[in-house]
Amino acid sequence: TAPFWAQMEGKAYMMRRLAIRLSSARRSPGACRSVFDAPGAANATGEGKLRLAFAASCLPHPEKVKRGGEDGYFGCPTTCAFGVADGVGGWAESGVDPGEFARRLMKIAHDRILTTKDGASDLQGAFQGAAAQLQEEKLPGGSTVLLGQLNGTTLAVLNLGDSGLLLLRPALRTPPGLDRPVSFPRVVFRSSDQTHYFNCPYQLCSSGLPLEDPDLIRIRVSPGDLLVAATDGVFDNLFDHQVQAIVARHLGGAWRSREPVAPQLPSLATSIAKQAQRIGQQEDNKDIITPFALSAHSEGLSFRGGKLDDTTVVVGLVCRHEEATEVNELLHNWP
Repeated sequence: TAPFWAQMEGKAYMMRRLAIRLSSARRSPGACRSVFDAPGAANATGEGKLRLAFAASCLPHPEKVKRGGEDGYFGCPTTCAFGVADGVGGWAESGVDPGEFARRLMKIAHDRILTTKDGASDLQGAFQGAAAQLQEEKLPGGSTVLLGQLNGTTLAVLNLGDSGLLLLRPALRTPPGLDRPVSFPRVVFRSSDQTHYFNCPYQLCSSGLPLEDPDLIRIRVSPGDLLVAATDGVFDNLFDHQVQAIVARHLGGAWRSREPVAPQLPSLATSIAKQAQRIGQQEDNKDIITPFALSAHSEGLSFRGGKLDDTTVVVGLVCRHEEATEVNELLHNWP
């Protein structure tokens, strides 16, 4: 059997050959329809205020269950805001619970967003305020952080470290061998990791080290868009296309039948977290290819198999105000 990476290079060569063959005859869809006519597709021309309906799932590392894991999260329909944080495990070597720091960070950030009077929170201000308050409280620890909030049709995202956000939009795609399109979401936006070096993310910490600048991005969204915010335990084990496939499996039926999508969100969040953990548990399976393994290889390091970690995900559905009532409570995992 050829070495792992040789197999990968061989597959890449075959894909390039296939792309050359297909590029000579670009095809038009047999049934060319506007994306606005597709089942469940986003329609930017729709009237009404946009909201976010949330669901979340958090599965701690099996050895950290008693402590609740080391991740924090929240999803707040009232403010259309959300966040995920991953407590940096290295602090545990000093007897510190990284999860306590991450959850406290999420609580403070949520409180600061909630008290914003004009309803359009400054995520940078919420982040800096949370950092200052944690320093005042002298709580030891460190954490990555991703915050987001929807205002009108603009989704603001602040990211420090290697948690991630995937923004998906309902679409139609015709797989090989089929003569008709199926519902399969396309990627509108994908955040980028911030790391000092491999597996050492930018982080907010109590040690007094200079704080790096987080990325702050604004994206225009439409009704029907789906955001997937998750800690690295998810995105280290699942490729984006795997997340897309899970979303299609859970929401495709509702998109096709034009039924409400929000009721499917809890099972979707659970499936993403469970699948990431399932792959992470296969640490000894050298045939498993993961994003973490590819990232290690790009740095000249050797790693194969899954990467077991806490897996935390918050999913949010962009919908009109009257459609967001089915999932309306604050979701969080702080005390």
